[in-house]
Amino acid sequence: MRNYVRTFGLVLICLMLKHVVAQEKLPISSLCDLQEKVARGEHRTVKVKGVYSAGKENQSLTYPDCSNRSTRVEFALKSRRLWNKLVRESNSSSQVQVIFTGEFYGPPVPDPKLPPAVSKHYHPGWDYNSTSKLVVHTIQSVEAMPRDRK
Repeated sequence: MRNYVRTFGLVLICLMLKHVVAQEKLPISSLCDLQEKVARGEHRTVKVKGVYSAGKENQSLTYPDCSNRSTRVEFALKSRRLWNKLVRESNSSSQVQVIFTGEFYGPPVPDPKLPPAVSKHYHPGWDYNSTSKLVVHTIQSVEAMPRDRK
């Protein structure tokens, strides 16, 4: 029984390390490219850099070059590493530079029950301001915004 538990523990550790190493190898994707190229109903595992903002009603990720488009942020963390730093920085400043790893979702698919004429011109979003969403699994980096960029 003891050997079984030891073997199970080793296998579990190897699987967790494989997941961590796979996330570290992901290249940093451009938030602007993701917002433009991820199609309706599509999602991708990504590592993305941006400016995180937390408000009373929502949390978003933006990038200065993306012409004021934002991505809704939700957290489903697999590790709480850097969580306290993110909360501390976002409480002391309205914007924080971050690198997140997670699932990036393009715009949601319209309800199939809608008439084709309505569905063609209806572009649902994840909230009033975002047509894309990022479900964050790990926080890779958290830095205060440089004073000249605020």
